[in-house]
Amino acid sequence: MREPVPTTLTNPLKWLLWIGAITVGGLLFYYDFRQLDGIRLADARLIVGRDFFNVWSGGNLAISSQLDTLYNYKAYMQWQENLFGPLDPYNYSYPPQSLFLAIPFASLPYIMALTAWTFAGAAFFIWAARPYMPENLSPLLAAATPAAIVNIWAGHYGFVVGGLWLLFFNATVQAPKRSGIFAGLLTIKPHLGLLIALTLLHRRMFGAILVALAVTATCVVLSGWVFGFDLWHQWIFDTSALQTRIMTAPGKKFYYLMMPSTFITLRDAPQLVAIAGQICVAGLALFLVWKARNVDNRSLAFITATATAVISPYIFNYDLTVASLGFAVLLYGRWDALEGWERIMVWVAFASPLLVMISAPLAPLSLLVGLFVQVRHATQAKDYSALGLSPAAWGSAKRVFS
Repeated sequence: MREPVPTTLTNPLKWLLWIGAITVGGLLFYYDFRQLDGIRLADARLIVGRDFFNVWSGGNLAISSQLDTLYNYKAYMQWQENLFGPLDPYNYSYPPQSLFLAIPFASLPYIMALTAWTFAGAAFFIWAARPYMPENLSPLLAAATPAAIVNIWAGHYGFVVGGLWLLFFNATVQAPKRSGIFAGLLTIKPHLGLLIALTLLHRRMFGAILVALAVTATCVVLSGWVFGFDLWHQWIFDTSALQTRIMTAPGKKFYYLMMPSTFITLRDAPQLVAIAGQICVAGLALFLVWKARNVDNRSLAFITATATAVISPYIFNYDLTVASLGFAVLLYGRWDALEGWERIMVWVAFASPLLVMISAPLAPLSLLVGLFVQVRHATQAKDYSALGLSPAAWGSAKRVFS
């Protein structure tokens, strides 16, 4: 059952806000694709689909029994270069179980595989999002948020992970044990699963926890049996070390423009400052999730998705498919209940997956403020002091945006 709309939407400004956000995404597509040279980007030395190129590469290495190359950074880049010529660095960062999803697409020619991946992922996410959409938003728009646009551009797992996330929270009410299946499958991006685990523990869903552990163990054992357990050792130790080096690499990297985390925003400051800043915003996010722990599961799905984006130092804008959708549902489903400054900040948070590429600090700041707004309305708090904040301090911040 879809969420009811409290009032009739008549103000065209609401739709201009959506159009304005996705226009930025259109410009991103235009800038990227005008550089095309075949299927390679001539200047950037990148493949169309960017992250999907890793999915396709991993699947092909599995099919051709060359998995000793998968997590070997230099050998992996050399294998790709032999196919497409000199490229910017790529690495396969997903756990071995992801190969089960990669192999079917790797059997297709690259462009055909990317097309199938994009349409299948979008269809899955739209289907999973249907119960969450207010009546005035078509489910198709779930695949047209700023984060969804970035995900399409990058060819990433955002639709797959986002769809599983939405299915998990929907199932916690309708079929609690089934939610454990989705939790287990979400280990395809395990660093995003902290609040999934905490939700299961807080609600004492011990049956779902057992199912999640069983699914996770099955994925590990089956992938180890099929592809070799050495891959798990390499992924845990070699890839995690590589990801740390990527996140702390000096200088200006393009991928930093796609990372809406406080740690990355503060990367030019002393590292202790960046770490302290990340810990502070993560603490605030966890505090707000605790405040919202008893709200309805559909609201909690969006709150935890936003909080995950705030908590994680290693996150990309294409990981925000659920968070961006949550701000759209709040903005368009409860427009009249939002104060003027709240509408502005919710829109900025909605657009943050694209705005981060223009101004890095906008993303973590707007996501954190947007989380406050989400929690206030989900808990039906009269004002922000009811969330444990200083009324005077919040009043000052409110006047800035009013």
